[in-house]
Amino acid sequence: MSSRPGTYSWLLKETKRVNKSMSSSSVDGFGGSHDVDLLIPSAFPPPLDSTAFPADEDMTRRTLFPNIPPEDRLIKWRPGRSIRNVLTLSSGKELPGTSFLNLAVGRALGSSLKPSTRSNYGYALGTFLRFCFELGLSTIDIFPLSEGLLLAFVSTQAGSKAKGTVSNYFSALSAWHDIWGVEWKRFPLVDRALQGIARLAPDKLPLRPPVRLSDLAAARSMLDIDSNPLDAAVWACALVTFWAACRLGETTCPSQNFFNPARHVTRSAVSAMSLLPDDALALSFHLPWTKTTKRAGMTKVFSSQPDLLDPISALHHHLSFNTTPSTDNSSTSIFAYRVKAGRGWRLVPLSKDKMLDVFGHALARAGLPSLPGHSFRIGAATFYWHHGATVEEIKLLGGWDSDSFKIYLRDPVLGLAPLQQRLGAS
Repeated sequence: MSSRPGTYSWLLKETKRVNKSMSSSSVDGFGGSHDVDLLIPSAFPPPLDSTAFPADEDMTRRTLFPNIPPEDRLIKWRPGRSIRNVLTLSSGKELPGTSFLNLAVGRALGSSLKPSTRSNYGYALGTFLRFCFELGLSTIDIFPLSEGLLLAFVSTQAGSKAKGTVSNYFSALSAWHDIWGVEWKRFPLVDRALQGIARLAPDKLPLRPPVRLSDLAAARSMLDIDSNPLDAAVWACALVTFWAACRLGETTCPSQNFFNPARHVTRSAVSAMSLLPDDALALSFHLPWTKTTKRAGMTKVFSSQPDLLDPISALHHHLSFNTTPSTDNSSTSIFAYRVKAGRGWRLVPLSKDKMLDVFGHALARAGLPSLPGHSFRIGAATFYWHHGATVEEIKLLGGWDSDSFKIYLRDPVLGLAPLQQRLGAS
């Protein structure tokens, strides 16, 4: 495979080099009553002025279920009001230096699970507790978990969730109780209901299609990137996301009103231009947070491509077009675009929904169906596979820790037939 600068072989090596020093994110301390920050609201605040709950319900929910990221919930959320501090002696006294030891315990317990598992379990806990609180239950009603409550929770998933999804909810609840030293019970009726979930599971959804080069070219023909600031931002975002094999959520924001430089890539994260020996160009940018690396982030690299599909040209056009005299690159979303503000302009972060809406409308005008956000990452994996990339190379380009990306590979004939031809010729 050629390692000529500007080729994807060169891109692999450059991506590996810039990410060499990255390490996994740390886990915060073990949650105890003395660690609670009561300034943090609960993830499930009770209704205002409600008389249906105990007077201390709001404070209890702040204590037990602070509004924190999913990956921290196993360690920071507590399964009940009467959970004792695990770091105690047989006399009932707390261990000396408990605050320091809490950090060590939190790191050890949190690291017993993969970051992706911690995050998945955190979402599962949120799903279960949301079910409970939407029933109008107070925390004193929920814990310890009863057979009736678990049976009701399982049964409401029938027909909408697969058995594996619901079983994952129970794995999360089990791990949560284990970490806090609380007995976890499985009830026969609940297990029987899980069997029913398997039989009532919905049909599998069709595979999400990949974004192809032809889709990108078709969308470009319908976008006005020279006079429409939003179109210019969307086009640059589409190309950078595709060629760098990013998740669309890594290059956009959840909404135009929610941009956090600690979580979302800024303009200052874009590197200086690198001129390669064959006159190809390369850029990198650092993602401050990703789904798998969390706060350690990840650096992405992309290089110039032919003609209209060149991400570097699209990005430079966007950055020069979508700017204002007061733009601060360190606090501006990379794909923010100009909107009118009085007699001047202001920059608005590009949200995922807005990006997909504009890109989808462009495809529709070209006579093509719209595509979901993950199709960009699926398309990148498929493109590199069709062009001879190995499993390890695709993992490096996309930042996958495991072989899970294989479910994204489409059109196996185009991916496997060239491999068979090469092996047959040898």
